[in-house]
Amino acid sequence: MAFTVVDYIMTRLREQHVDTLFGVPAATCAELFDKASSHGVDPVVTASDLEAGYAADGYARAKGLAAVAVGYGVGTLSMINAIAGAHVERSPVIVLNGGPTVENLNNLKNFDVLFSHSTGRPDTDLNAYELITESAVRVDRAADVPAAVDRAITTAIKRKRPVYVEISKSVWNQGCPMPTGRLSPTNPPAGTEKELATKIVGLIRAANKPLILVGTEIQRYGLADKVADLISKLGVRWSSTLLAKSTLAEKGKGWVGVYHPPHSTPVAKEAVEQADLLVMLGCVFPNGYARLVTGNNGRIVSAYDGKVKIKGGPKQNAEIGALVTELVAAAATAPPGSAPAGVIPAPPPPATGALTYRQVFQRVGAALDDSWIVVPDTFLGDFAAADLPVKGRDAFICGAVWASIGHSVAAAVGISFGSGRRPLVICGDGGFQMTAQALSTMARYGRDPVVVLIDNGIYAYEQFLIDPAYFSNAGAQPKPYVVLNHWDFTKLANSLGVRSATSVDTARAFDDALAAAKTSNAPALIVAKVNPHDLPIELS
Repeated sequence: MAFTVVDYIMTRLREQHVDTLFGVPAATCAELFDKASSHGVDPVVTASDLEAGYAADGYARAKGLAAVAVGYGVGTLSMINAIAGAHVERSPVIVLNGGPTVENLNNLKNFDVLFSHSTGRPDTDLNAYELITESAVRVDRAADVPAAVDRAITTAIKRKRPVYVEISKSVWNQGCPMPTGRLSPTNPPAGTEKELATKIVGLIRAANKPLILVGTEIQRYGLADKVADLISKLGVRWSSTLLAKSTLAEKGKGWVGVYHPPHSTPVAKEAVEQADLLVMLGCVFPNGYARLVTGNNGRIVSAYDGKVKIKGGPKQNAEIGALVTELVAAAATAPPGSAPAGVIPAPPPPATGALTYRQVFQRVGAALDDSWIVVPDTFLGDFAAADLPVKGRDAFICGAVWASIGHSVAAAVGISFGSGRRPLVICGDGGFQMTAQALSTMARYGRDPVVVLIDNGIYAYEQFLIDPAYFSNAGAQPKPYVVLNHWDFTKLANSLGVRSATSVDTARAFDDALAAAKTSNAPALIVAKVNPHDLPIELS
């Protein structure tokens, strides 16, 4: 049998350890799903196109590279939000789209005949994805596929961002050359790294209160071991952004906690904001960090996106992996400083009384061990999630920068395929309603995430941003447009195939439900009912 375009793509994906293809099959991409299994790639059909994008994003964050394919136009445009978040938060996803044929494009141009799912413009998907990916390309000939696919995969891995490849649906099963050699997607050093590292370490040694802020690029580029070694050799305090939480194990000398303004713990807030030298490694900042980043140029060293900026100076090229290697070497030339003991989380109190936000996070914190990977949504509990005592490295995945509600439930599908840990989702009821169908995918494929759904009947984060006084007045009414239509969440979960679904309103019942879910290898939903006026202590 001839080696085809689909064979080429699957071969290259397997070389990069991709063993799952997420998506919703359509006539434009069905051939990918037909042949995936023969290459050792499991096709996972999700309950929506948006879920497919989120699932691929979650898989990429856990494993390093993901693939997704949905229908042209109606599928890809539905998925844009998920891929935009992957782009912002450095998650390498390859979007494989079956596009119009040359004949389709000619008929559109010459006779105004719309091809399937066309907007009447020839490049709708291509143009849209150019805005949210690192590269976007259309391929009309089988002979051009190898070069296009190789470039796309290499770019995704080197830049840690999604890429888009649109292949004419007429060429999927056409003959194609076999791959020659293996891809080696690494970023070459810029040649500046040793000099910059020497200067940066010198500044750290000369500072009285230096601190290293660990960002998500450290996890994405596999630099955690080297950065941990750097911190040890320097003997400095360190923190992480929320997006990078658990990139390093959160313990040991110098650890001050996650810095997630404006509601960080007092220890993390003081350590970061009062540091006389702040070295930011691989950080991606949302607006909450603007005050820190824009107002302190004279005491900041930043390294991200292949650039280094020292104390307000010009950006200089530097590959972050080579830079970190040189930083470790430079740090080894002198004895370490004397970092204080790391922050140790306070043990949670016993489970008593009615459920509150605080108790939900206390009970989750008490249950955490190295089998769990926590996946919080964007919701009122963001700042509480930052302080969860997760165990070990790579034990936390979130959408802290893009901040799209509903990400967590669907991303957990992909995480369950890409991580050796069991996803523990914590989300609000508003976010859950965005991607609730993902429970069906979990049940269909025998995945085991546990979803903790905080049920208070409103878009509570929106209410907090609009009128926080509501939460301190038990008689106040929420804004009418933040009130949710109430779902019977347990019955919904049962109807989607999740048999373990329970609703609890006390701390002890929550403990029992989480313990029961952990003993099972099936997906579970725990509906944690809290008063709509309740507020996490971090926001009080």
